[in-house]
Amino acid sequence: MQLQPKTMTPISTAERVILFICVSLVTFMMVLDYSIANIAIPYISGDLAVSNDEGTYVITSFAVGNAIGLILTGWLTKRVGQIRLIVISTGLFTLLSALCGFSSSLGMLVINRFIQGLVSGPIVPLSQSLLLSYGTKESKARDLAFWSTIVITAPVVGPILGGYISDYYRWSWIFYINIPFGLACMIIFWVMMKNRETATDKTPADYIGILLLSLGVAALQIFLDKGQNWDWWNSHLIQILACLTVVAFTYLFIQEYWHKEPFIALRLFKIPSFTLAMACLFISYGIYFGTVVLVPLWLQEYMDYSAEKAGLAVAALGIAPTLLSFTTPLFVKWIGNAATLSISFAFFAIACFCSAFFTTEVSLGIIAGARFLFGFGFVYYISPLFGLSTEDIPPNDLPMAMGMFHFCRSMVGGIGTSVFTTLWIRRTYFHHERLGELLTRFNPITPEAANLPSLALLNRALDQQAAMLAMNDTFYLMGWIFSGLLAVLGVWLLLPKQKSRTRASLP
Repeated sequence: MQLQPKTMTPISTAERVILFICVSLVTFMMVLDYSIANIAIPYISGDLAVSNDEGTYVITSFAVGNAIGLILTGWLTKRVGQIRLIVISTGLFTLLSALCGFSSSLGMLVINRFIQGLVSGPIVPLSQSLLLSYGTKESKARDLAFWSTIVITAPVVGPILGGYISDYYRWSWIFYINIPFGLACMIIFWVMMKNRETATDKTPADYIGILLLSLGVAALQIFLDKGQNWDWWNSHLIQILACLTVVAFTYLFIQEYWHKEPFIALRLFKIPSFTLAMACLFISYGIYFGTVVLVPLWLQEYMDYSAEKAGLAVAALGIAPTLLSFTTPLFVKWIGNAATLSISFAFFAIACFCSAFFTTEVSLGIIAGARFLFGFGFVYYISPLFGLSTEDIPPNDLPMAMGMFHFCRSMVGGIGTSVFTTLWIRRTYFHHERLGELLTRFNPITPEAANLPSLALLNRALDQQAAMLAMNDTFYLMGWIFSGLLAVLGVWLLLPKQKSRTRASLP
């Protein structure tokens, strides 16, 4: 994705305020749609008569569609113009929100969510570009700071709002609430900005690369989503999907290496800092998004939490980023991007290891505390990671690097959800079998306790304990992965070039 922000003719203060409100609101809605559906999965699954693990397709389909739409933003901007594209994206996002609410089956909802993610892909980069393109030099930093703060609050509001709507209304209203705001923003964008359209050209698209990317991402996502249900390698469909994924990505790399105008610049991976940042992003953001999905799912399915109560527990993750995000630039200026990022991974690891010792008697406060600790690490995560990915990039390649960063961030969210949901389910089965082995005909049991209701309660207790042990295993693995990333960053900081860079940044 190549999207180069340019400085346009400054607009009036009133217009800039309106533009800021609109781009912040439409970005807030798009980011909100990532987290608001997480808390409603049990309600959606129950209403559509599917299992909770199948219900997570609602999340992963949006993430995959959004990743594909994001990578096409640069080309689409050149073809139709910046203003037309954000108007079209906002309008289609609003329309698909209505269609998601009207969905009467899981297949219909997943398709609508995929298309919703696809059409909303350009919203975040275009919103950021609009704030950079208009106004004075003095206002840009302030506008972006406010915009970033508003975006950060979306994951906080999402679980609470989604839980409240699911508990007291119907899950479809988590999509319907986008309609009035989306229509208002679309109209304001067009009326106020239609005469400030950017120049367009007939830049040829890399259609083969786009097709290979879409095919590879879709096949990989279905492979990860359906693997558990289809018994992995015992299924011929899983084998076909695995081969399709490998073939699509192999030919994609060949295509992008030789294409004159690739939308994925593989040459950037020759830059060590960019490669390190992308590897850290791919691994760490997948874990982060996996926790965002798994924790509310576990709380509602096995801990008997209401959606609203589970939302409050998960929302603690966003408190620290909202209050302390202003400290991130200070740390980056003081110790550099890589060292600041290492602080983030340290808190992530500590939070995961703390969560690995939960029991079925854990309180809401302890769960929220662990989420808050994870959120404290998030304060020093995205901005330093983005800075690390671009600190050695030549100016001409900066838009491409930004696009690849956001594409990876969007795509890996769906992958992380699938991987860690599958891991949790398999470990739940494993622990249920092991705990069940302890219950035999030789266990002392009274005749009164041998009736069906009592056995059902016993099986429910086994389910809860097995799910809890599986969550512990999952968090324990996450903690060690973050510890490994922390060690890699430690080695990186010990390199002579990085040591001199860190010393230069010290006051």
